Amino acid sequence: MNNLRISTLMSSIIALALVATPISIYAQQQTNYLATLTGKDMSPPVNTHATGVARFHMNPDGSLCYSVDVSNISGVLGAHIGTKNGTELADLTNPYATMQFYPTGTIGAYPTAGVNGTLTSGDIKAGIRGPPGQGGVISPLGLVGPLIGKNVTDLDNILKTKSGYVTVRTLDHQRGEIQGQILPTSSTVSCLTTMRFAPPTTMPSPNSTRY
Repeated sequence: MNNLRISTLMSSIIALALVATPISIYAQQQTNYLATLTGKDMSPPVNTHATGVARFHMNPDGSLCYSVDVSNISGVLGAHIGTKNGTELADLTNPYATMQFYPTGTIGAYPTAGVNGTLTSGDIKAGIRGPPGQGGVISPLGLVGPLIGKNVTDLDNILKTKSGYVTVRTLDHQRGEIQGQILPTSSTVSCLTTMRFAPPTTMPSPNSTRY
């Protein structure tokens, strides 16, 4: 009788292990994230037809590639990863939206024209280790606020806790017109392929009004 009980117990343990192992492996390999961007997710909500999707992938070398696609939005000043309370963690700004002037060091943001497509894409590489010139060991390259000087893995740890949000700011809504929570996803992240290196499809506003 005891042998039968032991055999049954061992069978149950093995069965549980077989079920749990794939889940555990999947959790360890989960490096893709997605945020659906809408005006209603802003606080307070924004009445807008603009929408968007932001995708992220944590690369094996410790960098984070991203792409942000939007629709029905204009006058974009920038985009960032931040917390719900507004603390900015990483800059995803469209290169057409921000320009720096030297030697004064002043920063002028030029709003985009209408955008229907890729707003911005690229890689955040802070903290990569490697030979000089081949890694992002000096410049934050996107990390801001409390993450300045830290590794991209620190940002990844925040994303894993579902505490990260993407916000797109515009002239009409300078705190943010659309926003979305960054959540883990099992879907394919297109910035792993050609989009990762594609230039943004946006253009500066025709009147080049500086904010």
